[in-house]
Order: sequence, then C-alpha cells, then structure tokens
Amino acid sequence: MIIFAKFLFVMRRFLLLFSLFISLAAAGQNKKDSFWRDLNDFLNMREDKSYAKLDSNYIGRYPYHWDARLFYNSTSLRIRVDGLNDVDLATGMNHRAGIGLSYRGLGLSYSRAIGKKLNFNFSLDSYGKNFGFEYALRFTTALKGTVKTPSSESPMENLVLGESRLNLFYSFNSRFSYAAAMKQSKIQRRSAGSFIASASWSVWDVVSLDGFGTVTDPEEVESVFDLLQSNLLYNRVSIGAGYGYNWVLGNRHWLIHGSLVPMWTVYEATTDWEKGKRSHHPYPYGWVTFCATGRAAVSYQWGERWSLGLNGVINQMVSRNTKKGNDFHRFGAQDWQIRLSLSFRFGSR
Repeated sequence: MIIFAKFLFVMRRFLLLFSLFISLAAAGQNKKDSFWRDLNDFLNMREDKSYAKLDSNYIGRYPYHWDARLFYNSTSLRIRVDGLNDVDLATGMNHRAGIGLSYRGLGLSYSRAIGKKLNFNFSLDSYGKNFGFEYALRFTTALKGTVKTPSSESPMENLVLGESRLNLFYSFNSRFSYAAAMKQSKIQRRSAGSFIASASWSVWDVVSLDGFGTVTDPEEVESVFDLLQSNLLYNRVSIGAGYGYNWVLGNRHWLIHGSLVPMWTVYEATTDWEKGKRSHHPYPYGWVTFCATGRAAVSYQWGERWSLGLNGVINQMVSRNTKKGNDFHRFGAQDWQIRLSLSFRFGSR
C-alpha cells in the first residue's frame, strides 16, 4: 500500500498510542502495583549506568521521567525539476499545532494543520548518549504548481504529498547533547561541540487526485485509492558527516545550538504508476546528488519542570545529471520547519 494510505492508518491509531502512554504513566506512579514498581526500578538502574559514563560537568538529567509539550509548527516545501519539461511545485507555508509526549527520551508527537483535515505530521524520536534517530510522517494536500513544456504551461493542482523520513545520527563527543538542544530533555551544563555522522532515508509519495473533485474526508480519499490516475514515488538514501555545537549562556538558563551536516546520496530512484502500470527507474551512473541538513535552536529553562524552545531545521537537496545532452536536467528540493514549543516535566524518578 502506498505511503499515503499508511499516513491515514497512523493518524487513526495515534490516539490509541497516546492513551497507552498515559495509562503507562499512571501505572508507573502507582506504588501499590509491584510489577510497575519493579519495572520502574529496573529502568532507573539502566539509566543510572548510562549516565554514570557521562561527564556530569557537561551533561545532566532532570528528576522526571515524563515530558509533555505543546508546540506550533510552520513548514514549507518546494520541488523543482529543470529539463525538457520544467516542474515547479510548492506547498506554501503550512501552520500546524500539536502535542507531544516523551518517556525516558523516547518521544511521540502529532500535529495537524489549522483548519485543514488532511494536513498532519506524526513523529517518533529518541536521543541517547551518542546515538539518536528521528522518524517523521508528513501528509499534505497543499502541494500545487506548474509544469512547462517547450510549447505550453499548465497548472498542477489537486495533488497530495506523503513524506516518510528517517534520520540516524551519531555524535562522537558524549559531552555534546542533541537532546538538550532540540527537545530540552537533557541538561547541557557547559558549552561543547561534536563531529556528527549521519544517514537518512527519505520517501516522497506524490498522488494526483484529478478527476475526483475536491477531497476533504479521509474515508473519501481511501475510497479512490484503486482509481488513482497517477502516482509518483521517490526514494533517497544518503550518508554524511558534519559538526554541531551547543552554547550555554546566562547561568545555564539559555542554550543556543547550531549544526550543519552535508550528505552524499548513495541511492535514489523513482517509481511511477500510470493507469495501473508500474515502472521503476533507478537513477543511472552520471547522476550526482548532494543534500545538507542545517539546524538551529534557542531554548530557555526555568526551574526543573518548564522550558521554552524555538528551533528550525532546513533540508536542501540538489540532484544533477552530469552527462550533457538532451536528457540533461536538474532536480532540487528544499523544505524547512520552525517550531515553538512549551514543555512541562512530571513523574518523579
């Protein structure tokens, strides 16, 4: 099933997962329940061993297991193809409000566009001592633009975009914490930086709903999956390395983060369906693709329970065919996100 369908599946079951998180929190606080008490003690022991290996002059932890947050996102995506046919697609600026919950560093979050039913984002992330991952599913109906041929220009509308992205990263300096900068789930006590190795996998699923009118309801969208006129799936796998730094200011209340990770794409391919026929197109020798991820964040902590954070992430990708000729063209994409979040910690250790 295409990623678009998976998005709807995830959205319907997110509330079930969220309810499970809440029930686990309540059970973990019930001292009469020996099972949850023993489990909590076991996890505390594992966590204590992990933090014992860290330099406490640089990295600290809060005396709480749980972190709840409210956040507001602004996102944008633009895709361009330059060749015999030029394509320019963009989502414009989308605004989403959401909620998130983390337990011992493992976090879930869900956000949706204000006033739009089918624009939402689901993410799962975890930040450890050195290794971390971020997984995000995004779905938007706001993608539109134009396609230019040598003889004409036509609008492209009623498009649906589904995106799945997995980022893996490893920081070589355990005195540096991504979690302190991006989620405020750890304490960066002194300024520190680190070289970062990273790998990413991205899938973009573009679906045309032309011929089906304006679709506004999830059940209505599911009913037309088998009748879709066209679908384009783009896969990319990239690896790279960069550097990040955390600046601690104002008696440890303020934290400023900046990082840049250039990446080289080692695999990319497109798969398209046209009226039920599927064709797969790995990018041939001669294609060169570079991408980079930049991050910036500012956060303020007051007390042990509250924090306010503002962070931004930008992803830039350019793919070129180095073989000159009639088929020479370039494919590029840029997407960015700005997030304002308010966090509250609870559930004493």
